[in-house]
Amino acid sequence: MARKETFDVCVQHLYDNVEQLTQLPVQFRERIKRLRSGYTLWNDYPNKKPKEILDHITANFAVEKSQAYEDIRLIQEMLGEINKATKDWHRFKFNAMVNRAYEIAELKQDADAMQKAANTYAKFNQLDKEELTAIPWEDIVPQLFVPTEDPTVLGIKPIPNIKQKIAELKKKYSADIEDVTYESIDIEQLERYDRQG
Repeated sequence: MARKETFDVCVQHLYDNVEQLTQLPVQFRERIKRLRSGYTLWNDYPNKKPKEILDHITANFAVEKSQAYEDIRLIQEMLGEINKATKDWHRFKFNAMVNRAYEIAELKQDADAMQKAANTYAKFNQLDKEELTAIPWEDIVPQLFVPTEDPTVLGIKPIPNIKQKIAELKKKYSADIEDVTYESIDIEQLERYDRQG
């Protein structure tokens, strides 16, 4: 089965209980159990290294290291695609670090450090800003424009017999228009001349 397909199936059933997994082939059930275990551990302790997750998987499940490494790649994708270094993963890691700093400061009863950690958390997550409300695009009705020759819709006073006046002006000024002869220019020759000059 393709890796993308495997990933989709594992994500779809990650939180299903054991009874719901019975419809899946045995290898999928076992893999989902491993991924669930590794995912939960890494989600709870985001500062753990991939090696620690690998050791956890190989110690608790009868799999080879190569399979455990493949499981880690899938877990990383589930946790914000760490292998692609996406912003989601880094946000997740940063929030975990700030929370840990706050916990340590609280244990040490260091009010200044607690306040700094809280401020960092609030600033990073933009808690001081109002949430943008989603624009209801589906409720927006496009403006209906109807073509018209009536200038009063623009607040312009209409000119009586406008078509007749246009025809008279065309007749009057078309006599003054004279044909002019012209010569075509070779653009490529001009470009060559510019480069030489």
